[in-house]
Amino acid sequence: RRVLRPIRPEEIAQHATVHDAWISLHGKVYNITPYLHYHPGGVDIFKPCLGGDASALFDKYHRWVNTQGLVGVLQLGYLDESSKKGDGGMDAAAAAFVAPPTKVAPGPPQTDADGFAMPAPRPPKGVGMPSLLGKKDEEEEEEDLLS
Repeated sequence: RRVLRPIRPEEIAQHATVHDAWISLHGKVYNITPYLHYHPGGVDIFKPCLGGDASALFDKYHRWVNTQGLVGVLQLGYLDESSKKGDGGMDAAAAAFVAPPTKVAPGPPQTDADGFAMPAPRPPKGVGMPSLLGKKDEEEEEEDLLS
């Protein structure tokens, strides 16, 4: 079994290329180098986060994804918070590490009984969304065929 260790932001910042890519994600540190080229959204979306905190970007697109199931084996350790000063402030290196805030939907994501995030519920049956292509949806086409 691997031993996870505390990792300071300064160390993470030293791994900021596509050939050596570390990120922190919700307080955990991952070496995502082996995963980068398999990411469906491509490598470029990761580039601003390499060597830094990817939490805000991850939450923007993947709030419902089980991170441990996807990249858990790539975890190196956890973010070492000891760089914070006693007054609640951060030293200059840690302050540079924090990503700028992004707009995220208010409130925590919904979770199931096991703590896994769930996608938003579907609209009730009969409340359809108009097609962007001007075509009927599959249910309407099926109803037309049956009648």
